[in-house]
Amino acid sequence: MKKFLRSILLIVNIVFVVLMLLSTLSGTLPPEKHGWIALLSYGYFPLLLCNVAFIIIWLFMGRWEFLVSVAAIVLRFSFVGLFFQAGGCTDVEAADDNLKVLSFNTHGFAGMDDDDFPADSGISAFFEIIDEEQPDVMCLQECFCHKPFYDSLKVKGYKYHYGNNGRGKNSPSVVISRWPIVYTSPENGETKFFVDIEKEGHPMRVCCVHLNSYKMDQEDLEVLQGLAHGQLIDTMPNMVEKLKRASREHQVEWDSVLKPMLENSRVPVVLAGDFNDTPASYIYHQATKLFVDSYVEQGRGFGTTYHGPYPAFRIDYILHSPSMKTLSYKRIKTSISDHYPIVVQLSLPDGTGNHVD
Repeated sequence: MKKFLRSILLIVNIVFVVLMLLSTLSGTLPPEKHGWIALLSYGYFPLLLCNVAFIIIWLFMGRWEFLVSVAAIVLRFSFVGLFFQAGGCTDVEAADDNLKVLSFNTHGFAGMDDDDFPADSGISAFFEIIDEEQPDVMCLQECFCHKPFYDSLKVKGYKYHYGNNGRGKNSPSVVISRWPIVYTSPENGETKFFVDIEKEGHPMRVCCVHLNSYKMDQEDLEVLQGLAHGQLIDTMPNMVEKLKRASREHQVEWDSVLKPMLENSRVPVVLAGDFNDTPASYIYHQATKLFVDSYVEQGRGFGTTYHGPYPAFRIDYILHSPSMKTLSYKRIKTSISDHYPIVVQLSLPDGTGNHVD
C-alpha cells in the first residue's frame, strides 16, 4: 500500500515538474501560437512553491525522489531571481551622473479630486512620496490629472511633462521631468510613447508604457475566490480567454510598437511602466533581450508590485539599456493605488548632450 501511495505521489510530483518547466517556456514561445503555454506564465511561482513542497515531503519520507523537483528547479534556476532577490540596495546618494526614476500606476489616485487636494487624499500622499524620493523623472499610468496637479508639481521643480492626459479612455500616461524634454516620439499613443530628456549633458530616452489590461470584472474575481476554496466555477473559461487574449495583445504591442520604437535608439533607454504581465511572460523575456531589469540588479525580497483584489504579481518594471547600471531599487508600499510605486537610481554613461533620433 505504501509503495502504491508513493507511486501516486511521484506521478503527481512529475506533473507539477512538467507544468513548471512548461511555464518557463512562455517567454520564448509567441502567445499568438501557444496560448496555453502563455497562460502557464502566471503560474510559475506557485508551481515553484509546489515543487519545493514536494522536496520537503520526500525528504521527510527519506526518499530519493526529492531529486526530481530539485533537478527541475536547478535546470531553470535563473527564473527564481525574477521573483525573489536578496541583498539589493534600496537607496544611494544622488549625483549629477545618476538618474532617479519613479514609475507608478496611480489608478487615478484612488478617486482623487482634481481641484482640491485634502491632507488625507491620495494625491497628497503621492506628493509626500515625491518630496521624500526627489525623482528626476516620473512615468505615471492611469494618471487622469488636470492643471492643478501640474501646477503643484511645477512648484516642486517639475517644469516639464508630456503625455495624453485628461479624463479619456485607454488609461492615459504621462512623463514628468525636472529636466528639459528635448524630443518626443513622432508616433505616440495614450499608453506607449517616449520622450528624450537631458540631465547635465547626459541624453536619454524615457519610454512610458501601460500595456493592455486583462479587463477582469466581478465575475472573474468570483472565479478566483472559488479556486482558492477548491471550487470550479462555470464562468472560468471566460477568465482564461481574457488571460490568453491579453498575452496575445502584449506580443503585438511589443513586436509592432515598442521594439521598433526603441531597439535602434542611439541614446540610452529607460523603459518604465505597467506591463500587465509577469516576469515569466513572453513580453518580459523579449524586452530583457534588449534591456536590463533593475529589480534583478538591485531588488530585495519579493518584487510584487500589484496588490489589488486579484493575485499579487510583479507586473510593473523599470528596464534600462545595458550601458546603464542600477544603483538602487525600491518598492514603496502605499494604499493610494492597487499598485506600488517603484523607484530606481541609475548611473548614466557619458554623453555629449546632443540629441540623436
